[in-house]
Amino acid sequence: MNRDRLKDMLIRHEGWKNRPYTCPAGHKTIGVGFNMEVNIMPSDIASHLRLKGYLPDDMINRLLDISIGTAIMNCREIYKGFDDFSENRQMALIDFLFNVGAGTALRFKKMRAAIKEGDWNRAADEMIDSAWFKQVKGRASEVVDLVRRG
Repeated sequence: MNRDRLKDMLIRHEGWKNRPYTCPAGHKTIGVGFNMEVNIMPSDIASHLRLKGYLPDDMINRLLDISIGTAIMNCREIYKGFDDFSENRQMALIDFLFNVGAGTALRFKKMRAAIKEGDWNRAADEMIDSAWFKQVKGRASEVVDLVRRG
């Protein structure tokens, strides 16, 4: 998978913030959607943030790499055969997990069943028929399109 293309998409969808902020779901966040309430921040990065009140770009890139690694690991657990999916579908599911988290992704049972059966159109339809799709609009349309196109 083209990691730079994935990063570009995630940055476009999540934004890039050097200072902590509250995300739309109410979580304390920094960087490119790094949820500070549920993710463990490396000690040197946490220390820098405590002392300076912001993070430099290189530290945000490290957090992004950590978040991508977590999303990929979760995708491999939730979507059997994930490594065999097309790059577009892998990127879509990583972006989806990045946005909603593993717990919420597990609640998309009909979507997961469609993916397991290889019915990507039905999986895309199940994504469209969700509160997530209505809440994140433009991002969701792009993710669904990647799922559908393969």
